Amino acid sequence: PEVKLGLLPGFGGTQNLPALVGVQAGLDMMLTGKDVRADKAKKMGLVDLVVAPQSLEKVAIETAEGLAAGTVKKSRPKKKSLVNRIIEDTPPGQYVMWNKVKQMVDKNSGGHYPAPYAIVDCVKFGLANPGDAKFKHEREEFAKLAATKESDALIGIFDGMNQMKKPSVTADPLSVKKVAVMGAGLMGAGIAQVTAEKGYQVLLKDRDDASLGRGISYMTDNWDKKLKRKRMTKYQHNINSSRVVPLSDQTESWKRHFAGADLVIEAVFENLELKRKIVQQVEEVTPDHCVFATNTSAIPIADIAAPGEEVKRPENIVGMHYFSPVPSMPLLEIIPHAGTSGEALSTA
Repeated sequence: PEVKLGLLPGFGGTQNLPALVGVQAGLDMMLTGKDVRADKAKKMGLVDLVVAPQSLEKVAIETAEGLAAGTVKKSRPKKKSLVNRIIEDTPPGQYVMWNKVKQMVDKNSGGHYPAPYAIVDCVKFGLANPGDAKFKHEREEFAKLAATKESDALIGIFDGMNQMKKPSVTADPLSVKKVAVMGAGLMGAGIAQVTAEKGYQVLLKDRDDASLGRGISYMTDNWDKKLKRKRMTKYQHNINSSRVVPLSDQTESWKRHFAGADLVIEAVFENLELKRKIVQQVEEVTPDHCVFATNTSAIPIADIAAPGEEVKRPENIVGMHYFSPVPSMPLLEIIPHAGTSGEALSTA
């Protein structure tokens, strides 16, 4: 992921990775910084074993002992296919490959980020200079990148994002086990999906069964796509689905379900009167500690939380603004109003 910080993989990364998985696969990883699924990593030769989390420590110890005793053979780089040998190891193939790589880098960076170009340069230099000079060249390029304004800015963004993830309040968050989502539209269904994927029990409620059904279909379709692309197991698909309880105004038991909610996220139309009415409905059926979060992007949180006939617990109200489409946008904006309690803010 160094490219995301305006750097290149140091300590021989630009030389050892292509030797291990091939030039094309190595460049794809280094130039994008994207994650590689465990099964794909095993297939491409990036890792030797893939084990269940519960077995990791045991297998790691056994493998280390086996390597020390000589009973476990050291892995070797995976043999290239004929096509990859033609592309990566012949002058005509390399000519086409480097042209394609440059086109991709130009398109993705717009020529504004020096790190991708330096990574490509290091890999090309290493292929042409198989001795120790390639590592010296990599060190020099890394030092140049570390001194660029682009790297400084990207590292600043990275640090800022991590800082924003840390709570800015000292109050302890409430223990949240059950989350209710009001509104099963595109936004509400997306919120319900990512919440279920995080392991919470989810109550998804809308005014009628038809609207609710569309929301459930949206989540199911997204999980089906993940399953098809092998980004989710069938077991996880079933677990996520089982965590979501669909409810509508016609569901007689919806109030009983909401009585156990620790957090309610509202994702209905941008209408102040409607949102305050939702607050009133929620406060009537939820426990006193329940936090009410509104997903509004236009209405001031203070207006929604203003004490009155509809709002009795303004200290529990906070803004949780998701960005659409929620499953694809890992960004959440937390917006308190002047009266939001520390516990509610920390919980959000």
